[in-house]
Formats: sequence, C-alpha cells, structure tokens
Amino acid sequence: MLALDHLQTYYGDTQVLFDVSLKIAPGEVVALLGPNGAGKTTTLRSVLGLTPARSGKVRFNGREVTRLTTHEIARMGLGWVPDDRRIFPTLTVARNLAIARKKTAFRAWHERECFEIFSALEHLMHRECENLSGGEMQMVAISRALVGAPGLVLFDEPSQGLAPKVVQDVMKTITRLKQEGIAVLVVEQNVQSALAVADRVYVMNRGCIVHEGPAAELLNDAAKRAHLLGV
Repeated sequence: MLALDHLQTYYGDTQVLFDVSLKIAPGEVVALLGPNGAGKTTTLRSVLGLTPARSGKVRFNGREVTRLTTHEIARMGLGWVPDDRRIFPTLTVARNLAIARKKTAFRAWHERECFEIFSALEHLMHRECENLSGGEMQMVAISRALVGAPGLVLFDEPSQGLAPKVVQDVMKTITRLKQEGIAVLVVEQNVQSALAVADRVYVMNRGCIVHEGPAAELLNDAAKRAHLLGV
C-alpha cells in the first residue's frame, strides 16, 4: 500500500531524512517510533507531499506519488490525522465531515460507523468545533479521515493530550481499521500502546531508520526497547 525508497528530505539546506525506506502492506498496522526530532513527522509530511523529498521515491497503492501535490495524493485515498487535528473551528462537526467526503478506489465510511466507535460523536454533530474538548476534536479528526474513503491512514501522535479512555478508543479504532483492510502508519510517543496494536515497527533516530521488526518482539523485550527508545 505504501513504499518509501531511500528518501532524502531537507528543510532549506538542512537535511532531515537520510535514506529512509519502509513498506506497509494493505491492512497492516505499522508503528514509526523514536525520540522527538528523529524525523517521524517529517516522514509523514514527505509521504503527503507537504515537505517533498529531494530524492528517493514514494509509492502509494502501486503508483509513484513523489512529485504529486498534497491534494492529488489525498484524492487517491490517503487519510491523515495530524497531531494538531486541524479541523475547521467555526464549522459544525457535521460540516467538517461533509467537507471531507470524496470518492477514491477505497470504501468510504458512513457517519453511523464512526458513531459505533465514538458514541459521543453522534450528539456533537451540530456543535461548532471550537467548542469541543481535545478528545472530541480528535474524534472528529479521525472520523474525517474515515469518511474520506482511505486505503491508508497516517496518524501523527493520536494520543497526545488525551484522557486514557479516549486513548483506548483511538487504539481500538486503529485495530478496527486493520480488520477493515485499511493500512495504518502511526507515529506515537505512547510506545507500549502503539506496539500493542501494530504488526511491525520501525524506529528512527536522527533522521535514519535504525530498527525494523515485529512489533510484538519489541513489546516483549524490555531491554531492547530501552536500548532503542529509552522506555
């Protein structure tokens, strides 16, 4: 579903990603972990075309998208849940979801399916998003990605600033996406939560991939986890 081949990405003259390569199969959940400043969010931005790679290739669903614009990539079925949510604050929840609907090669989720995951969302549909809590905003951000018919969803720090119950709901959503055949790439500081739902894991440090392997292996090996991630 997604393949990154030897990405080199810069901010101005400063190189941030060094020869980054990774792959995600359809319906696979992959965690991208590492310390702050390791290049995880930049990797997502390179996939989305927000910070285009200077060299290397990005392939999504069998098509090279390295030089496409962000909106062209999104219309192919790539969903994004950014760390700061980026919903329209003065619009209602219903309007935010309506704007996100689009036709892709993949199945669009109906609002009712989002309500099954986030039961509170149904009662918030006519509320303006600026009046929502952080957890409620995250529900909207995730639902927005789902109604947009994604084949792959990128999650950037989905548990950041959320109550434990909402974090559980977010991780359950990731598991549900896997069951639906939707691929997931999740960047997350909550290491154990991410490893618990992921099939495989990549660890980054200083813009490079320093580890790749089964998520369960790293979850169950405290010494290796401490060596790679300090936790």
